[in-house]
Amino acid sequence: MPKVLPGAYNTFVPNAKSSGNLFVDFSRNVNDFACLRYCQPVPVQQTVGIWYQMGLDQRARITEDDSAKQLWADGTPRPKDNGNDEYFEEKSFRCSRRSYSSTLGKMTSEQAAWDERDRRSRMLAQQAMTVRTNMILAKMSDPSQYDTSHVADLSSPGAITGVTGNWAASTSARLAIRRSLNHIKNRITLDTRAAVNSDDLVLVMSPDTAEQIAVSQEIVELIKQNVGGLKFLRADDDFPKDTYGLPPRLYNTDVVIEKTVKVTSQKGLVTQTASYCLPFGTVIVAHKPDSLEGVEGGRSFSTCSIQIYRDDDLAVETDDIRWDRLTNIAVTDNFDISMTAPVTGYLLENVC
Repeated sequence: MPKVLPGAYNTFVPNAKSSGNLFVDFSRNVNDFACLRYCQPVPVQQTVGIWYQMGLDQRARITEDDSAKQLWADGTPRPKDNGNDEYFEEKSFRCSRRSYSSTLGKMTSEQAAWDERDRRSRMLAQQAMTVRTNMILAKMSDPSQYDTSHVADLSSPGAITGVTGNWAASTSARLAIRRSLNHIKNRITLDTRAAVNSDDLVLVMSPDTAEQIAVSQEIVELIKQNVGGLKFLRADDDFPKDTYGLPPRLYNTDVVIEKTVKVTSQKGLVTQTASYCLPFGTVIVAHKPDSLEGVEGGRSFSTCSIQIYRDDDLAVETDDIRWDRLTNIAVTDNFDISMTAPVTGYLLENVC
């Protein structure tokens, strides 16, 4: 270093005091992940188990033969129907344990201007929740998980009767969004034998998909003609701020913006590629969980469920190795994902 004269910028060692120990960290709170609004977590006591998917037809069956069998004349024995039962199907789950870990040196921990152990714990927890969300969405956006009558590709003409074109290009005359949702609700009501209330469905989409739909002429006109349109545009307290221009409840269906981002580039590359976990143009209609947490062995209408093994629900663990002066930090997650009731859901592709 060359000799210099004392001045305003070289008579002290630069540190973080002048910024108030400011540090910029973008770790996301695990409670902010939207997956809990469309996929129900179910704590389980064993890593492998079975569950039962009951049939729906018999409870709604009315035939002329059945009507005759049910008649009971006075003075005669009560009629018996030994065939009045329902089929069921046995399903299974198998939880897989995952560990997200990092090693912290003692001097790094002691000298950091922030709580480095806490920062890494939050980073690992977000990583675990991102993996969870990505796996849930991969399952729910797979057409093979649904009956063919619960999947529609809007790039194909006539995919839904009466719907012309996609949602992003919809107008107040075509009403592609409204017609699609009405068709989906009718389909789910029929196929669940009216056991599911259409008011309990949610629309799940990524921010870039919501952005395109929000500027469609159908949505613009809907907001313009709504009494609360001005409050919505101003994002008043009665309206959420993160729906990207869409009404928070669209045609009596809650809108869930799934904004979880994944980075698919290897660490160290100059250019890092990031994208939303839910692909652009894909919209999932799902039955929202009746409660935040399901009960093992209980009844569920949730389209998708995540079985989580005991205490391995994003468990944060640390291990101090005194001899090596190291601290191992890990987040453990142990789960499986099941399409519990795909009949209560619907998959839309290429809505934009």
